[in-house]
Amino acid sequence: MKFKVVSADATDLSQTSDDPKVRIKGLIESSPVFLFMKGTPEAPQCGFSYRVCEVLREWKVPFRSFNVLADPDIRQGIKEFTNWPTIPQLYVNREFVGGCDIIEQLSQSGELRELLQEAYPEQNFEPPPPPAQIQAISPTQAKQMLEENSALTVLDIREPDEREYAKLERSQVLDHKLADEILNQWDANTPLLLMCHRGIRSMEAAQFFISRGFQQVFNIDGGIDRWSDEVDSNIPRY
Repeated sequence: MKFKVVSADATDLSQTSDDPKVRIKGLIESSPVFLFMKGTPEAPQCGFSYRVCEVLREWKVPFRSFNVLADPDIRQGIKEFTNWPTIPQLYVNREFVGGCDIIEQLSQSGELRELLQEAYPEQNFEPPPPPAQIQAISPTQAKQMLEENSALTVLDIREPDEREYAKLERSQVLDHKLADEILNQWDANTPLLLMCHRGIRSMEAAQFFISRGFQQVFNIDGGIDRWSDEVDSNIPRY
């Protein structure tokens, strides 16, 4: 999945003074929308920073950021500057807006749109679409999907020893390498067909891909165990 690049790290801008407050003020003034976070937008290092980046990406708003983990003075200084104890912290038009929960609430209520519109009056910000839902399907339905789409394969999240004992011909193991490829290179509208032993672990994987913006995520209910029972009895059960 390819995201539009709408962010830039502002580390270099923070080196203009030894005074943390002066540096923080300079960072905030460098962009209409500025985020102090842990990590970078491309590689957040905490879940809250990731969630705020996702909100900003959903609104397709240009923003700059600073990785507080790279600078202890800024990390402590920004908390004192805003009298706010946690990271991330978002600024719009040089005004402190809030942390993760507040940003998500403002996004849902539409108030964030008003702030972004003031920051970038030349842009028209459209509300992001509601998150997709996981679609639970039976093995029979999954088989039909595979027959109708030759490019589709089942993403199997089971352990290697499980796959050695029983696996589908049209499947591939969903390891870390493939997961990274899906997240960084696949289109968000690509159908993802997930399977495990009985459908529990694959449901967790499906929830993960939904959270990353994928729109067509299918979980095979009952997993390969039910597939053996309903579709292909030649597949061993365990």
